Amino acid sequence: MTRFVSITSGKGGVGKTSIAVNLSMQLAQRGKRVCLIDADWGLANVNVMLRLRPQHTLEDVIVSGLSVDAIMLRNIQGVDILPGSSGSERMARLSPEQLGRLANAMQALENYDFVIIDSSSGIARNVLALSLASPEVLMVITPEPTSMTDAYALLKLLYAESYQGRVQVIVNHSRNHSVGRHSYDRFREVVEFYLKLRLPLLGLVQEDERMQKAVLKQQALSSHSPESVAARDIGSLAGQLLLEDNSIKRVDTTTFWKRYLETAGHSITSSSCDEVAASEDETPERAELEDQIELLNAQVDALISEVTHLRQASEKPSDTSVVPLDRGRRSLRSCCPERWVAELASGYEIAGEPDNSFPVYELEQPDGKVIHFACHSLDDAYENPQPQSTSS
Repeated sequence: MTRFVSITSGKGGVGKTSIAVNLSMQLAQRGKRVCLIDADWGLANVNVMLRLRPQHTLEDVIVSGLSVDAIMLRNIQGVDILPGSSGSERMARLSPEQLGRLANAMQALENYDFVIIDSSSGIARNVLALSLASPEVLMVITPEPTSMTDAYALLKLLYAESYQGRVQVIVNHSRNHSVGRHSYDRFREVVEFYLKLRLPLLGLVQEDERMQKAVLKQQALSSHSPESVAARDIGSLAGQLLLEDNSIKRVDTTTFWKRYLETAGHSITSSSCDEVAASEDETPERAELEDQIELLNAQVDALISEVTHLRQASEKPSDTSVVPLDRGRRSLRSCCPERWVAELASGYEIAGEPDNSFPVYELEQPDGKVIHFACHSLDDAYENPQPQSTSS
């Protein structure tokens, strides 16, 4: 039985392939048998990153009927690598029959402790299916708002498909651990508020110029600069995965690839992965969901900007703020950051008196009435003020 771990992201350019390569090698250094699959079907990067020149790729498995064993690159710093193809439009548009042929060949991947899948970015159906089939998904984000909003959209799609596995977050390209933790907290709060999901942090990988040098030299960081900050951070990721080893669900290879075909929108029989039905047409519901995701992306981006503004404007965060317990309900809770106000209030203005100023918020109650309030302490009362006045 094998641990299948899919490494994905909402957008490209977040360092997903670098983490997949170096995490695989860190696991191999710890005595684990690891296979790395370059599953960015048409834009493979693992070959380029490690200066590999494979004679055959996964495209040859589909087109020429080669076996997985025939194309495998063995013992690349302890890791077996299944190379993908780059610049192949055919691999980017696999038919149901070709997917079935590929999945059938992949069943030969046995006797590995870990199969690490470097998937492509985005929300295409074949990409999403790899994550849906994996008991474990590592979501790579960066401190950039666009990375977080795209990762949120991908998460929403995963759980709209009733994903039953576990998703953990890796914050990459972090200036330091404090910035990385802050970025994770922002992402986690949005996910918990809107999707009602708990999203654990696997670890942080700091920005390191030696990582960039290793990429330019087409070498793994573990061999180019094993003592670098980023190498130590990725080593910590590997250590954390191994700490959880006994509690993680494993699946056999056949089960994984059958699940992949099913979640990709193709049906298969229990006896063979070669019998594939027609692909599932896009439904009106899916198109509507994609429109909702685009709108939600804009709302989340605006929310992050407003939260950042409040943090910068407030020298001393309030001890009391409005916290949504669930949809349609509002309650007060102490010791919560004032950013919750930004998520509920329609707006605010700065009111003040000599030597003192504070934000006054406007919030619509369930009965339609609008109240105005300012956040001070637990001893303050919240009253409905007269026009042009504030209460505390």
